[in-house]
Amino acid sequence: MFSRGSMGMGAKKGLFVDLISKVRKAAILMAVFALSIGISYGSEKFNSNPITVFEGRDAAFWERVERLRDNHEGFVQENFHPNGTQTNEKIKMWFGGNSTPHSGEFLLHCAKNYNGKNLNTPILLIPGSCDNANRGWIHPKKLDFDGNLSELPDNEKGFAVWLSEMGYSVFAVTFAHPQGDNFMQSEHIANAITRIRILLNRQNDPNFKVNLIAHSKGNMPARLYLSDSKSLFPNKKYLTNFRHDVASYIAIASGFRGIDSPFRYYGYNLAVCGKLVEPRKLNAPSAADKMLMYGLWNDYSDVSINPDEGKNYFPGQCQLLYDLAGEGILPLGVDSYTSDMNYTMNCLYFGGTSLFLHSRGIKTAIDLGERMIYKLEEKGIDPSVNLGVIAGNSPFITKIEGETIPMPWEFFSPDGDGLVPIVSSTFTDNALKRGAKLIGKKIFSLNHLELTQEKKVLKAIDEWLFNRTDIPEQAYIDARAEISSN
Repeated sequence: MFSRGSMGMGAKKGLFVDLISKVRKAAILMAVFALSIGISYGSEKFNSNPITVFEGRDAAFWERVERLRDNHEGFVQENFHPNGTQTNEKIKMWFGGNSTPHSGEFLLHCAKNYNGKNLNTPILLIPGSCDNANRGWIHPKKLDFDGNLSELPDNEKGFAVWLSEMGYSVFAVTFAHPQGDNFMQSEHIANAITRIRILLNRQNDPNFKVNLIAHSKGNMPARLYLSDSKSLFPNKKYLTNFRHDVASYIAIASGFRGIDSPFRYYGYNLAVCGKLVEPRKLNAPSAADKMLMYGLWNDYSDVSINPDEGKNYFPGQCQLLYDLAGEGILPLGVDSYTSDMNYTMNCLYFGGTSLFLHSRGIKTAIDLGERMIYKLEEKGIDPSVNLGVIAGNSPFITKIEGETIPMPWEFFSPDGDGLVPIVSSTFTDNALKRGAKLIGKKIFSLNHLELTQEKKVLKAIDEWLFNRTDIPEQAYIDARAEISSN
């Protein structure tokens, strides 16, 4: 044997190389093991311990609500439109009393009896723009319901209530900013899945997966996560590539091919910028940055959809855009016509100045949104995911005193749900291009909001998800019979 200090340099170098080789092999084995049991927890600065936990009466309609935070420096404080802050008193309370929370934070809501359910795959519900988990998934027909859940009539209860009754373990998220950046919200979906794994004590379960159900804008962060967004947008250092922890993804009213409404409709911009409603009352972005209003040429860049103008109140909206007219997918029609031989219509959509407005055009806004839809269309979602699509074809979305009242222009709008056209909400060719499986595609005669309110939609989702379990249906026949009877 060699005594200490007597080994030659060559032998020392050989042992050192051998040691390094063994360390590398061990590290690789540890990494493979970690991946095999799902211990890839996303942003390394996500705190999986909640800041605050609410239970009992404080959790209101839920069994448990958690306020969580990702401390990565990529998460920022976003600007809120004066009418776009968190106004729901319960949501504000859960965000620490803050109506303009930091976008590093999100809420995770746990439905009644979320733990100990027989169905093995939990559900994570993701709300759309200007929404939260309460309005979106508990009491969708009442904006600010403040009573007890037992007081809600059955036909006014949301999907979170019914899915829980039907045997699913149900969770939901509320994002800090209702119109927020989709990149940050995407990472919070990854963070929420990490936390759900912990809550269900399945950290070491290699088969753990969730089912995602997203509505409207909520589909964008969901699709980002399922498309390995870190590889698509490497400058977003906090993003997590897909960890194969989603079984099925149900897309409700999703703009697979984006939307173009702010640039398609002159009347929409009049409503956002003018006094047709009230000055700046609408929490929605303007495509025109200057408009002739009541005889005066005014600057409306403060509510611009372009994030490099004004205060960027709507950071997630430019990321939803697609040039549907310019690419011949959905040409501008009679619902977009303007009285100056459509000169204003074309200036608004493609960019330019007319007697009535100035617009930089949809292509500029798409570029400022980092061409998100285009990149997602190029990539497709992970091949291991099952995709179900729910779309609407009722354009009548205008409500007056709680009643849907058909407006004249809605009779001429493109086939769709009043916000997302059918050519976008049902176009799945590119989403499926890597081999993800389409488990169903259903179109209902419902508008954009009704798609998350009606039980016939819920029944379709239940059929898709339940048929992918190995649980005998008899165990849940009573709950399903109750759904079917309504």
